Amino acid sequence: MKLKKQPETEVEYWEAIEELGGYIWSTNHELCHGRIEDEDGKIAKSIEEATQISERLVTELGEKFGVIHPRDCPRVEPGQPIPPPPDGKVYYRDWYKRMKEACYRQDYEGIICSACPFSEGLQRMIELGNVIPCGIFSGMIYRLHAPYECGMLGVDGWSIEKLYAEIIGRSGQDGLAQFQKKEKELRNKPEQKLQ
Repeated sequence: MKLKKQPETEVEYWEAIEELGGYIWSTNHELCHGRIEDEDGKIAKSIEEATQISERLVTELGEKFGVIHPRDCPRVEPGQPIPPPPDGKVYYRDWYKRMKEACYRQDYEGIICSACPFSEGLQRMIELGNVIPCGIFSGMIYRLHAPYECGMLGVDGWSIEKLYAEIIGRSGQDGLAQFQKKEKELRNKPEQKLQ
């Protein structure tokens, strides 16, 4: 296993560590439940390589950005405060939490849900692990078809007209104007347009 690209920024490091962690967890999960088999050991080797890459990235974080490796963080008794990190340093857990919030905030601001009165908000998106925090969809939405298009469209008879009527019912004409402004902004972003 190899990285597609060597991370350079803190965001890129966080995203790479997240992707590797997700791969390791989901692959182990599938193996444990017998959904995949590893008769020749290639999957185990791939998991080990992903673990080594992740470990290397965490070590590099310390060298480049002053992030204290989890193994070097102080151990305290339950209920006792953790001493502050040295000047210019940050504990891995604090760095991870800060990066997670920053990355999810960027994701949230880049989708129509951030202007929707039915959204349960950024904090809920963080709690759900980057799942779209829709308060009216009965399941979980992991990704929108397009960032400017509500995930409810086409579900249970929802059309754009029904969506707009529901928004007006929840937050009035001002709420609809805010939603439509965000919709137009996202639709006109060159990187957001569908290919």
